[in-house]
Amino acid sequence: MKLKICILLVLVLVTSGCVYYNTFFNAEKYFNEAQEIELNDNGKPTTNAIQKYKKAIKKCGIVLEYYEGSKYSDDALLLMAKSFFYIGRNYTQTISTLEDMIKFYPESELVPEAKLYIARAKYEFRQEEEAYNLLHEFLVNNEFKDYHPEVLQILANYKLQENDYVQTDYYLNKLIEDYPDSDEYEEAFFLQGKSQNEAGNYIKSNEIFLKLLKSKVTRKTKFNAKYYIALNHLLLGEYQQAADYATKLLKDEYRDNKISRIRLVQARSYAELDNINDAVALLEAITEDNKRTSLSAQAFYYLGEIYFHKLKEYSTAIEFYNKVRNEYRDSEYLEDSISQSVIASQIIQYYSPTSIISAEELINQQFKLAEFYIEYLEMPDSALIIYNDIIQQENRFRIAIDTMQIQLDSLFIIIDSLEITDSLSQIIISDSLIKTALSDSLLQITILDSTKIDGKEEIITQKANLQAKYNSLKLLIKNTKKNILLYQKEFVPFAKLTKLWLYKKVTADSIQANIIYNELLTDYPDNKYTYAAEQFQAGKDSIIIATRKHIKETAEYDFAISFIEAQPEKSVEFLVPITNNTQHEYRHKALYSLGYINYFVLIDSLSAKPYFDSVLAYTENSEFKTEVSKFYDGENFIKISHLPFIEQMIQAKMDKEKAEQEEQKKEKEMNKESKNSEKEKISEKLPEEKVEPEQQPNAKDKDL
Repeated sequence: MKLKICILLVLVLVTSGCVYYNTFFNAEKYFNEAQEIELNDNGKPTTNAIQKYKKAIKKCGIVLEYYEGSKYSDDALLLMAKSFFYIGRNYTQTISTLEDMIKFYPESELVPEAKLYIARAKYEFRQEEEAYNLLHEFLVNNEFKDYHPEVLQILANYKLQENDYVQTDYYLNKLIEDYPDSDEYEEAFFLQGKSQNEAGNYIKSNEIFLKLLKSKVTRKTKFNAKYYIALNHLLLGEYQQAADYATKLLKDEYRDNKISRIRLVQARSYAELDNINDAVALLEAITEDNKRTSLSAQAFYYLGEIYFHKLKEYSTAIEFYNKVRNEYRDSEYLEDSISQSVIASQIIQYYSPTSIISAEELINQQFKLAEFYIEYLEMPDSALIIYNDIIQQENRFRIAIDTMQIQLDSLFIIIDSLEITDSLSQIIISDSLIKTALSDSLLQITILDSTKIDGKEEIITQKANLQAKYNSLKLLIKNTKKNILLYQKEFVPFAKLTKLWLYKKVTADSIQANIIYNELLTDYPDNKYTYAAEQFQAGKDSIIIATRKHIKETAEYDFAISFIEAQPEKSVEFLVPITNNTQHEYRHKALYSLGYINYFVLIDSLSAKPYFDSVLAYTENSEFKTEVSKFYDGENFIKISHLPFIEQMIQAKMDKEKAEQEEQKKEKEMNKESKNSEKEKISEKLPEEKVEPEQQPNAKDKDL
């Protein structure tokens, strides 16, 4: 009997041991599978990898909860902490779990690894100084000698991220020289080449990678090295070699998630070789295959570069540059894309007067760049330079107009001389006359030396060409004048307001803030941004961006229209002064309102007619003009079945009834499903009874 009990106890213990070992084994299995999955293009673990880390955490939790004190408890705590670390979201939980492991199992052989991961978690948690201290303690502690290669690799990686290439090379060389047989040797060899690439030493980088290809390293490392060799050729300006190497690598690459980055090198090489169509096709494919990643942001940037530098299509270039931020906010190309957008917008402002991009959109590129300096780089001084440039742009426009006007006058003289000599069979326009008249032209008018025009037809052709250039220059002057008005009304005052905010809130320079404020009061007294500055200076929590005039006139119109239902004659009385003020913001709306009240409310078509005529006579299209056209053609009133506002009420009632009917239908369906209502079951079998209007009051009539 005792023997049976002993055997039973042994079986229970063995079974229990097997259970928690199997649980921990499964945790390790999930963790290792997650480690095998490569990071995505943003350098983050994939969704699949995260799920596996979470499963590992769950299994570790079972070991710790149900098999407390087992020999795998320290292993489970370490594996759980490492899983938290690689998920990359909660480094505080990583650190606390590791500290618990060291606290409860101080004699565990896993303590050095736990301390190493504490250092790594602190670095990721922006506690760099503490992380470096812990890592340097490892290097001087001979008890942790087995971990020295790993520590050197971690330090090299951190210095590479910080662009400290001297320190990177120091740690890598120490690792390679002192630990040639370590597991980290291969990665160190690769990182050395990568470090030289990022430092801009592309020839040295290729020397290292070509040497690496001849050594015994894993297939994965060799293919990563080949990618950098292709990239180095591109950055060295060896575009054909880069394209050929990338093309060959694409045939051999066995990892699907690495194809797009090789295509990016190939596309960039094609662009430099002026194989534009293939380059654009490749880049567009990359953006489709890698949405919302750093890789697609990079592809959009280089699409912008192609349209900017190669095709000179600046509007399209701006569209692509703007997509960089939308695709990946932390893209390394974000600052360059914003800067390039600003440059492209300046080019369009100066040289493309017929561009479909408005002045507001173009200047917005500059405001975006300033915002980038403030929000992302914390460089308010750089933002101030941008705002100052916007403010100075108005003067540059004025100078440009003066220059263009001189060129326009010169062109007019030449065209006029052609008109005078139109009857001659042959004329010669001297070089000096044309060159003097058209020197430094923005339009780069080129006329051949000693231009000789034989015959009347050639005179007509020459005159037509010059007239086209004259018209183009005239349009450019017109659009530049429009831009000056926009700068005076919107861009300059807004830039000054933003400068005021920067000086007061960011740089704490009250003297400069007051200077800007006084400039606004002096130069733009009636501007909405000046009024906003007044509110800001007064310390108001909410600021209204509007002029005093707008606020006053809005109140006047709202007051006048408030009597329309109870006292329409009073509305007329207050609206008339608004219509008499040609500068009033609501004059056009008041004319429509007076016509409406007289015709539809007071039933006085004779009084309404002059107001509606004034609305129709307005040169620009407007919603009021469209509305009046529905019931008045300029001479006679068109018969309509309902007043406009009643039409709106009827439509609203119909929409309401439709919604109620759908709700009733849903309730009926729910009632049909009820097992407890026999009455409903019977009614379902009967034909639906039509309800006559007089039996059930219409919702519309009821409300009226």
